[in-house]
Amino acid sequence: MQCGFAQSLDLNSLEKILYAPVSSVDSALKKSNFRLTEKQKDKGYCNYYYTSYERKDLFKHLLRSLSYMDIFDKGDTSRIVLYRTYYETDQQELKKQLVANGYELTSQQNNNFVYKKGDVTITNKITEKTVPRGKPMTAYEFELGR
Repeated sequence: MQCGFAQSLDLNSLEKILYAPVSSVDSALKKSNFRLTEKQKDKGYCNYYYTSYERKDLFKHLLRSLSYMDIFDKGDTSRIVLYRTYYETDQQELKKQLVANGYELTSQQNNNFVYKKGDVTITNKITEKTVPRGKPMTAYEFELGR
């Protein structure tokens, strides 16, 4: 039996990813046991998808993932970061960090929560995902952009 040690990302890490150069993001994610799974490039964007698996036994695999996309438009670059975890404890910890760092809940609709601090908006979505040959699992997503 193999075991992996996936690490959760905290709010500080997500904020750094939002502004850091690509090489710094790659180094930081590798230190947290995330591996580049997919990279897509085109004229107007670059998309990077990282995953980190945690294997608790031969049948149960839990995943954390982070994707970010840089969008280029006439010399301007925007970035969108999406962090997804299947651990409710990660969800609870990130929500605590949002409040502790001055983010305010500005709207809630069903399982979508929008937090703002200054000009930064973070959307927290809770959705049900069905994995192949598996039962539905709850996914906790945090999306931020600049």
